[in-house]
Amino acid sequence: MSYAVGDVGTLAEIQEWARSNKEDTTTIELMNQTNDILDHVPFRESNTYKGHETRLRTGLPGIYFRQLYRGTPISKSQYSRVVEGIGILEGRMELDVLEKQLYQSSFGAYRLSEGKAFMEALRQKAATLFFYGDHAKLADEFDGFATRYCDLNNPHVIDASEFTYGSNNEDEASEDGETGLTSMYLVAWGPDSAHGIFPKDSVGGLKHTDLGTYTTTDNEGRKLEVIADLWQWSLGLCVRDWRSVVRICNIKTKYLANTLTGTLANVNNESKVSSTREDGWINLKDLTIIAKSKIPAGMRNRAVWYCNPQVLAGLEIQSSDTKNVHLHYGEYFGVQNVPAIHSRPVFECECITNNEEKVTAGGSYPEKSE
Repeated sequence: MSYAVGDVGTLAEIQEWARSNKEDTTTIELMNQTNDILDHVPFRESNTYKGHETRLRTGLPGIYFRQLYRGTPISKSQYSRVVEGIGILEGRMELDVLEKQLYQSSFGAYRLSEGKAFMEALRQKAATLFFYGDHAKLADEFDGFATRYCDLNNPHVIDASEFTYGSNNEDEASEDGETGLTSMYLVAWGPDSAHGIFPKDSVGGLKHTDLGTYTTTDNEGRKLEVIADLWQWSLGLCVRDWRSVVRICNIKTKYLANTLTGTLANVNNESKVSSTREDGWINLKDLTIIAKSKIPAGMRNRAVWYCNPQVLAGLEIQSSDTKNVHLHYGEYFGVQNVPAIHSRPVFECECITNNEEKVTAGGSYPEKSE
């Protein structure tokens, strides 16, 4: 195995950890993210070893008028078969056994700290896959919401640019390639709508295995003993009913609150909140009402919004104007002071980027019939 700088824990890093421990300091987790979606996804065991197979009814049987002495035509419903894939995420850490001998008192704490970092990395990767996983681009991935809802011809994909006032609706990317586009996603979780999956005959969730000590080789083929840990998470996304998800796409983040700098969207060269029908004002009220109404009534009471911090800030800022978004705060999933728009909670997901591709007509529908 080839060991490169940055891939393994070095003596200097463990020595620094030991020094920090003596000074009673802790690692500041600057890389942690808020991705509330992982706390909400209901997981189910897949029904096959290659993934989760679902039958979708696509047509109803024909119904006819019965006449005397005349038979009724035979009819049946139509359906399609969908197989949802499962991805296997892994992270592996190896530490030279000599490091344990040199720093016995601090080695365990260092190893535990690295374990927390691996778990956070897996959570971020899993959250990103739920939105942006693309099996067509990478065979090991499963399709996320953005991949499934990528066509304006899909009635559950709403174009925010049509609800943005003014002349600043240009679509050109910046010099660094940033598009400045993001989305909001409304998801109704449930066993018959949308849910996570894990492999058949296995146990779901993030798993850690202490691999103990074993012999491996360095990049020159020389043997050494290492202590290893393995983190693994096998998961996928199943959207049984495509009506259970709505995506509001093509949201221009430049017209929302800029939480990175603490300033508001720049409108007409003034730092202020965009108001009704001003250049760049996004009608979030109408967008969210239309999106909510697209979810079937039986699923609507369990629908949850997901957006990134910039969109969430924009919602809260616009809520200060009673003519705009109707937003209040409540308790959902055991969490206090969760913002809710039109009685549906809004949760933050930092993995939702501000650099999404522009959604146009001509993409694909969520069904993947076989």
